[in-house]
Amino acid sequence: MNESYKDLKAYLLNEITEDARGVLNAIEGKEADKVDDEEVLCFCHDLAFAMTTLETVAMVGRLVPWFLEGERA
Repeated sequence: MNESYKDLKAYLLNEITEDARGVLNAIEGKEADKVDDEEVLCFCHDLAFAMTTLETVAMVGRLVPWFLEGERA
């Protein structure tokens, strides 16, 4: 696995973690009518984007193994 992929994966996993915490912090312990919908939706959008990006990178790695190994085709 090449360093660029490792760095990208680490970055995306950190983003996913931060966004998931943001969602939890925005709703945890609050009555439903006190939850800021826009704040939750913003975190959910960012979370979905980071997850989709990670999924795309992982799928490219499976389809083109040299992408993860750092070799050139």
